[in-house]
Amino acid sequence: MKKVILPILLGLALVMSASQAHAQVRWAKYGDFERLDTVVSIPRAEKNKLYISDDDFYLRIGFLGLELEVEDRWEWDYRDWRGSNASTIEYFEQHDHGTLRGLNFDIGLNNYLSDGDFPSSSDLYQLKPISSIYTGLTWNHTSYISSPLFIEWGGGFSWYNFKFENASTRLDPNGGQLNFTEANNINSALKSKLKVTYLTFQAIPMIDLGHGKRIVRRFMEDDVRVAFSERRGFRFGVGPYVGLRLNNKAKYIYRNDDGRQKDKEKGGFFVNDFRYGLRAQIGINGFDMFMTYDFNELFEEGKGPQLNPVTIGITF
Repeated sequence: MKKVILPILLGLALVMSASQAHAQVRWAKYGDFERLDTVVSIPRAEKNKLYISDDDFYLRIGFLGLELEVEDRWEWDYRDWRGSNASTIEYFEQHDHGTLRGLNFDIGLNNYLSDGDFPSSSDLYQLKPISSIYTGLTWNHTSYISSPLFIEWGGGFSWYNFKFENASTRLDPNGGQLNFTEANNINSALKSKLKVTYLTFQAIPMIDLGHGKRIVRRFMEDDVRVAFSERRGFRFGVGPYVGLRLNNKAKYIYRNDDGRQKDKEKGGFFVNDFRYGLRAQIGINGFDMFMTYDFNELFEEGKGPQLNPVTIGITF
């Protein structure tokens, strides 16, 4: 098993080494330590010390705070760290220079505003807020500026799902303008929604009152070591984002005499090619929330209702 895993991880390490070389974390104030090659581990207690030798292989992937290490040979110096057979350790990390990279996953709820108000029940484009889901995947970079100022920036994909309150709502782009109509020729309407996919980029200046400190919990078993990290302290920030539309489609689900039916229609709904707006973020310890507001309208000017999307959610 090790013979198969190591070549794969080594290949990933080579691809990531250029960017990771400038993202090393400086450890400070939390105890004595030794720094060998690219690995630094600082236990919380002053009397304890832990290190890995230069000969060991180390790969760090910033996915949801996850680190994975597979090593040919361990050289540990436990020095009374929870006993000589310790399998779990915990220590602090201080991010005070460079850039840390990771994959962020956003999930939230969509709606939109028309002249500052939510659509009314008489509007066929009124949404089901709980069922209108927003998802986003971002290759995020957290760059140190000057404590407590950081900037979180990166690009990825985002998906708007607008599920209409009236399951009979239909989007009709004929005649050079988008019209919302109601289908009356079906027995039972089950679902009607519009989905829009964007390529996005964002840059959010953040005030981190925890000064980039994280707590790391590391679990060891034989030659595999897995660590989960969690930021500490309170942080907040506001910054811009932009998006390029990749595609959009409408989906309708209903029942007729032939049973359950599903219709999909792609494009042609006069959705704007670009989106831009402001994103606000707030977090404490391992919990982060966000809110976005699109300054431009969802549909092209004069081609559909004037709707500005707004989203609130959490980040993992």
